[in-house]
Amino acid sequence: MRILHCADTHLGYSAYKKVTAEGINQREIDIYDAFTQFIDYAVETKPDLVLHAGDLFDSVRPTNRAITVAVQQILRLSQENIPFIVISGNHETPKLKETGNIFTIFEHLDHVYPIYNNRYETVSLQIKDKTVLIHAIPQCQSPKEFESNFKKITVDTHADFNLLLAHGAVAAVKEFKMNEFNELFIPLHNLTENFDYIALGHYHLYTKLQRNAFYAGSTEHLSFTETNTQKGFLELDIEKEQIHRFVPLRVRVMVDVPPLDCSALRIDQIIHKIKETIHAIDPKGKIIRIRLENIPAYIQRGVDYHQIRDLAKTAVHFEIKATTLRTDQTPLSEGHTMKSLADEFEKFLATQEYQEKHMLLNLGLQYIHHHEEKEEKKP
Repeated sequence: MRILHCADTHLGYSAYKKVTAEGINQREIDIYDAFTQFIDYAVETKPDLVLHAGDLFDSVRPTNRAITVAVQQILRLSQENIPFIVISGNHETPKLKETGNIFTIFEHLDHVYPIYNNRYETVSLQIKDKTVLIHAIPQCQSPKEFESNFKKITVDTHADFNLLLAHGAVAAVKEFKMNEFNELFIPLHNLTENFDYIALGHYHLYTKLQRNAFYAGSTEHLSFTETNTQKGFLELDIEKEQIHRFVPLRVRVMVDVPPLDCSALRIDQIIHKIKETIHAIDPKGKIIRIRLENIPAYIQRGVDYHQIRDLAKTAVHFEIKATTLRTDQTPLSEGHTMKSLADEFEKFLATQEYQEKHMLLNLGLQYIHHHEEKEEKKP
C-alpha cells in the first residue's frame, strides 16, 4: 500500500522584489510550482493515499491566487479518486475560532478530508481490502489543548494500519523548533511504535526521527537556514516495513555563502573575494546571500555595494550582509553563547516572575518572527 507524505507547502508565500512578466512575485510562483510538481507525481503514479501534514497555506487569509492553485491541484487528486488528508498547521489556523478556517473550501471535494477543528479526529478508509485508520491532530488553540488531544488517541488493534498525522515541533528536540508564533510541541512519548507510520509537518528539513516517524520537510526553500538541503516529499509502502524513499523536487537554488572574516583584509581584498565568489556561483536565477563579518566600519563605508549588486543582477535575489568589527572588546561572560533572538528572549523570560509570562512569550515571539520575516525580504 503506497502512501505519499508531504508538508509545509506554504501556498501564497512571497519574498523579495523579483516579479514575473505578469507582475507576480517570483517566489510565490516558485512555491506553486513545487506543489504542482508534487501533484503531478501523485496523478502519474496513483498512490493509495496522500497525507499533507500541515501548513498547506502560508497564512490564515491566503490570497485568491493561492486558494485557486490549492483547489485546482487538489481537485486533480479528487478526480483520480486518490484520498487526500490534510491537517491545518500554525500558519493557516486563526488564533480566534470565530475567524473561521480556510479549509472549509475543501469540504465539498470528493476523497478530500480536511482536518481543522482544533481537535483530534480519525479518518477510516478501506483501501485494497485493508482498513486504514488515520489519527489526525491539527493545530490547536493552546499547548494544553494540543497535548490533551494526543491523550485521546487510541490505536485500533482491529484496523490493519494505524497512521498518525500531526503538525508541530517534537518536544525535547531543540533542533526542530522554528521559533514561530503559535508553535506547538508534540510530546516525544506520543511517537510510539504502535503506529505503522507517523507523518509530521512543521520542521522544514526532511528528517527521520525513528523507524516509523518522519518529517517530510517543506517543498521549497523558505529561509537561508534551509540552504544546501533537498526539498521534496516521502513515498512509502506501509506493507513493506521500513521501505520509504525521499523524492526530491526541482526547486530554485538557494546559496548562503560561508561568512567571510574581513577583520584582517583591505578593501580591495574584500571586493576581490566577493567578485570571485559571485563568479563561482553563477548567480543567474538563484537566491544568494553573502555575509561579511568583522569588517571595520571605515572599510564598510568605502565598499561600492551598488557595483557588487550589479554583478549579481541576474539572480532572483542577492543580498550582502555586513557585520562591523566590534570596537568594544568587552567579552561576553565565560561560557555564554549568543543564540537566536527568539531563544534569548525565551531564556530571559524564564528568569522572570511575571504572571503573564506565557502571554508575553507568545506576543514576543510573534513580533520577533514578524521582524525576521521583514529583514529576510529586504533586497
